Amino acid sequence: MKHSLRNTRKPGCIALGLALMLTPLCHGQAALAGPPHNVIYSNGADPNGNDAFPELANSSYTDVIVNFLQVDTNCQLQLTGDASPPYVSPGDMQTLHNAGKTVLISFGNSPSAAYNACYYGGVDNLASQIATYVTSNGFDGVDIDFEDTSGFDGSGGYDGVDFLTQLTDDLYSQLPQFQNIITHAPQTPYWLQNYNYQYPPYTQLYWNSGNEIAWFNNQTYSNCINGGWDCSAGQKIGDFLQIVQNWQIYPLKLVVGVPVAYCGTTDNNNPPNCTGDGYIPLDNDPNWNDMRGVISALQGDYALDFGGVMGWNYTLDLQYDSGSWSQGISGELASYQANWVGIDSQTGLCLDSNNYNGTNGSVFTDSCNGSTSQNWQFRVNTIVDAQTGFCLDSNYAGQVYTDSCNGGNFQNWQFFGNTIRDRQTGRCLDSNYAGQAYTNPCNGGNYQNWEPPALQDPFNPSLALPQVAAARASRSHR
Repeated sequence: MKHSLRNTRKPGCIALGLALMLTPLCHGQAALAGPPHNVIYSNGADPNGNDAFPELANSSYTDVIVNFLQVDTNCQLQLTGDASPPYVSPGDMQTLHNAGKTVLISFGNSPSAAYNACYYGGVDNLASQIATYVTSNGFDGVDIDFEDTSGFDGSGGYDGVDFLTQLTDDLYSQLPQFQNIITHAPQTPYWLQNYNYQYPPYTQLYWNSGNEIAWFNNQTYSNCINGGWDCSAGQKIGDFLQIVQNWQIYPLKLVVGVPVAYCGTTDNNNPPNCTGDGYIPLDNDPNWNDMRGVISALQGDYALDFGGVMGWNYTLDLQYDSGSWSQGISGELASYQANWVGIDSQTGLCLDSNNYNGTNGSVFTDSCNGSTSQNWQFRVNTIVDAQTGFCLDSNYAGQVYTDSCNGGNFQNWQFFGNTIRDRQTGRCLDSNYAGQAYTNPCNGGNYQNWEPPALQDPFNPSLALPQVAAARASRSHR
């Protein structure tokens, strides 16, 4: 049955919401302190219908979302026929994980009647089906691609915000640790139009369950028919700023979703009638109406707090860009990436490294002093010491050090909230008051939480939206 008290928001989130969001809200479990995301959706096939996952493993994408799981009007996941998601073999999943990719399964693209049936028939049962699929197939979590506007405007016969809140909460409670990355893929209007609600639906979802959502793959496409939403780089930037500043959405949770090729979405894919597509090129537009301009502007404003880029989809990347989109986005994100300073939440000491001594560089914690050795940079899923240029590394014995960057899985680190886990060993970066750094089995303790200084003041409330626009107009990006 439908939950009877879902319209009562959780303590903390609702209190902040009613206070007009003067401070950052309930931030999430899986993407606070880490690098910006370079996300791609994939159906698992290249343009010739062959297995694309090995190629994806060699790409610069950090996160792969496999589409789609759907649900029918009996509230049963559809795993056969046209609705079947592409099969990811255990070997392909291992290859993707060994390459440092976070792999999610996308749920959505279902008819309104199906969501209605689940809403009144038991959202917890739907969540259980999705959670079972995630865990049985080795996925790291689930992306909720909800595009049923009828659930928001009243025509669908159910409450879309309540449905998404229940689904998110139930998934978070049912998925095991390190397979509980939950993302959402809303459209921009869901943040900036109220429909029949007092506040926009996804703003309310953020207040309700934002602490359980890792990030939002915000679709800045397929909505610019007749000059609507997100047609140009400037509109994508402006809408991102409005979402963040109107409702104090934490910017690291907001990923800019774009098509990777002209006519690259299924809504309007008959050239030359792609006016609603929202495509902009990767670079080389003389007026910066390209992704380079978007990344430059938003990372310039938010530095370590910019969520990154999501592309739709990998088949189009291969077909039209020869797989170069991932490298281009990764390069732009890296070019504007600020230094990360990792502060242990328990000790208050900063992650540090000494000069490379010909073998392995020592890694430890020390009083935060602003030195270059305490500055780290993200390169895809590696953490690079700014002073030495070497990568954070570890072994099964729990030792942590820096070494030449080699692309190995011991140098592949995943962020879960402020917890940093080594992909190869499954152990979490840890430390103590004596200044030692090492890895231990992940335990959720405060010694394993690493918070950058940027999290202490992610917003500049004195900088109003018109001032941001004026500052951007006067800034030279080249």
